[in-house]
Amino acid sequence: MKKKLLLVGSFTLFITLLFFVPTNYPSILPVFQLTEKPSVISKGTYGKTVTIDLTFGKEEIETLLKDLKAPYPHFFVSIEWLERSEPIIKSMQDKHIPIGLLGQDGAAYIEDPVLFQKEIDQFEKVMGEKPLWFRPKDYQFPMELQDVAWEHEVNLLSSSKYWDDEVPVLTKGDVLSVPLHQEERVDIKQLTKLLNSQSFLSIEQNIFGLKMNTKTFPE
Repeated sequence: MKKKLLLVGSFTLFITLLFFVPTNYPSILPVFQLTEKPSVISKGTYGKTVTIDLTFGKEEIETLLKDLKAPYPHFFVSIEWLERSEPIIKSMQDKHIPIGLLGQDGAAYIEDPVLFQKEIDQFEKVMGEKPLWFRPKDYQFPMELQDVAWEHEVNLLSSSKYWDDEVPVLTKGDVLSVPLHQEERVDIKQLTKLLNSQSFLSIEQNIFGLKMNTKTFPE
């Protein structure tokens, strides 16, 4: 009897979602094309999100990942770091840590129109799928880059706050960028302290306000 009721309830829920899911978006999560035309997202609505730009480091990153707990920050990694760090990438994938692509400076995509395609192909070769999110290292998004990213079904993310000398004060909707480069680098201990100090949301949760829960029902 319980199973029959569960089936009826599930069918009813399916029909309800079928008619009331917003038509603006082709799917739930993960999702592509959060805007109706080529554009750059820099801020959410429902919480705070930490993103990490990663181009350099091994032991420090392994230490960071070892103690990292969900909800995870969103890593944007360069192709060069990606290709020389496959064991670390495997560890990140096992923990379901979100990984996007950190590109070169924005002007490079004007000078070389096929550069974006090359980087997407390299990312997919290592990761097994193309990135859902992309940002250039200098946070410059020329229209040529916006157009080609749209064609390849990749979302562009900037940020509303950047960790420079001091930790920025975050407010609701903020997307924080954290640099982990050889020439510009946040202290890993300070970063870990920040990540453990408060609750953060994924990019998609910050934009849509979605929260997924699981519940076990007795037989």
